[in-house]
Amino acid sequence: MKPLLILGVGLVLWALSIYLVRKWKHFWIFFAINFAILAIYTTYIIYGNLDFLGHDEYGLGRLMMLFAIPLIHVLIAFILAMVINYRLQKITIANNA
Repeated sequence: MKPLLILGVGLVLWALSIYLVRKWKHFWIFFAINFAILAIYTTYIIYGNLDFLGHDEYGLGRLMMLFAIPLIHVLIAFILAMVINYRLQKITIANNA
């Protein structure tokens, strides 16, 4: 149940970050770069050589990284989206004054 809740929180934060930067002129670049980074993380975790995990007979370290790294990525992107949204609002207020 908890992994589904964590996945749900990640999806909600992802949707909110997209909503926050939807009016930014570099939205599609932001979206494409984040999607590419997420795809690279996921591909590397699934197919890459993760020797730094040590002995991982059942693949639990790999499975944990498959959840944790994208969630950390979404959190960082959400914080960045909040900063971008704040600056967009500040510019809009300054232009209307």
